[in-house]
Amino acid sequence: MNIKKYYSRIALFFICLMSVFLFLHKLTISPPCLNADEATNAYDAYSILKTGKDQYGNFMPLRFKSFGDNKLPLLTYLAVPFIKIFGLNELAIRLVNLPFVFFFPIVIYYLTNELFGKEKYSLVSSFLIAFSPGIQLLGRQAHEGYMTAFFIALTFLLLLKFIKKQSAVTYILFLLCLLIGLFGYHSSRIWAGFMLLVFMYYTFKDRLKWYFVVGLIAVISIFGITDITNNPTRIKNLLFFNNAGFMAKVYEFQSEGGSRFLYNKITIGVKEIANEYLSYFSPQFLSYNGDANNRFGLPGISPITPIEYIFILIGIYYLFRNKEKYRFLIMFMLLFSPISGALSWAGSSITRTVFIFIPIILIVAYGFISFIKSNLYYGLIIVAAYLFFNFYSWDFYLNHYPKRGVVIRSWQCGYKELATYIEKNYDNFDRFYITKKNGQPYIFLLFYLKYPPELYQKISDLSSPDEYGFGQVESFDKFIFSVNSTLKVKRSALIGFPDDFDPTEVESLKKIKVGTETIFVIKEIK
Repeated sequence: MNIKKYYSRIALFFICLMSVFLFLHKLTISPPCLNADEATNAYDAYSILKTGKDQYGNFMPLRFKSFGDNKLPLLTYLAVPFIKIFGLNELAIRLVNLPFVFFFPIVIYYLTNELFGKEKYSLVSSFLIAFSPGIQLLGRQAHEGYMTAFFIALTFLLLLKFIKKQSAVTYILFLLCLLIGLFGYHSSRIWAGFMLLVFMYYTFKDRLKWYFVVGLIAVISIFGITDITNNPTRIKNLLFFNNAGFMAKVYEFQSEGGSRFLYNKITIGVKEIANEYLSYFSPQFLSYNGDANNRFGLPGISPITPIEYIFILIGIYYLFRNKEKYRFLIMFMLLFSPISGALSWAGSSITRTVFIFIPIILIVAYGFISFIKSNLYYGLIIVAAYLFFNFYSWDFYLNHYPKRGVVIRSWQCGYKELATYIEKNYDNFDRFYITKKNGQPYIFLLFYLKYPPELYQKISDLSSPDEYGFGQVESFDKFIFSVNSTLKVKRSALIGFPDDFDPTEVESLKKIKVGTETIFVIKEIK
């Protein structure tokens, strides 16, 4: 190893350490609390650890029934050792992404090196991925999208290595990483199709063996069989054409006298999807608003800085001016990334398009290095501007974001405090009537009360999925997930939101607050 590579490896190691430090800093403070998806992943991991079965008594499932959405299993199984070491708590489930936070800059470093063949591009891209709010904020919560993006990036790296040199070991590792990623998050399905197309292109172009393509199809098919047998209802409900609002728009145009030839599911759908697709490249999404769901961002947290946004254009210019070998592949990765988000009715989504930040970072790193070659002075100004915008986003996220009322409510805060109240008063009441307006309250009680999985498996009962693909648990133990403020059953606690009660009596009732926000109001009937 020459001296330049030696120092590059040291720099890379420190970038990884800084990435981990940033990840661990205020990990249980921002985001401010656990959401229902994190709680159910954690409790299923706890249930697997204790009994080998999920919360519904299914032995080592390939899909976790969860709320009826049949979650992919990767995150839950990876959470088991963390639950074993740290116990069933918020820190344990959040730490599940820790290994990927450390290794992500390394994967991006080698992916960049494989694409461009120069250390300086690789170091810049690894630095950008380590401090990118767009992707790292997803890693700070127990979300499958982050680790899936990691495995997709690693799969691309192995694919490029295999194309360069057809090694059986590289091919097996490529298939293994692809298969693992498929069991991570729903968007990985379209990336498997993308890689199949890339593989077939290079088969025709560079005469790769056809049996390699067959092996790839076999891996995708194996996953596809598990998908069909487990009926992924959540995907169906997220598809654009299945949204009631979309159909209402079609009927509205037709009822106003619009021609069915011009106003139908296909024409309006194409228009809406095209607009949604293009919005993912806008500065509003990439540099300001981010995800429409406040769990994954808020105006003030830039997924990428304005400097990076400008350098997307500069990077594309240099990629094509210098005729880089993989310029078209990188561009197709960028253009392909928003498809899963555009096909969904759920609004601008970082979770479904998180991989978009990988080609963006590759392009920005290339553009930055190419640009500053001609003027180091301008380079220093650009670095200073990038650090300013990036620091502002992280400061807002770590110190201001978790205090905002809209964030506290989006994250379903208050259940930890509610569980503490129930523990203290469990013997004082025969029934706890709890509102289910904000998600699935049962999972928070299972999680925070550490309810024995072997007991819950015997009584678990989930309703059929609603129009959003989620079911509900109506009751278990002393808990009934419905509240009527006029109920007068003795030895009962009625737990709802402020608007569930008569405004004249709210002030006299017990309250559960998070920060300055009143989340739950409790009416005790003794």
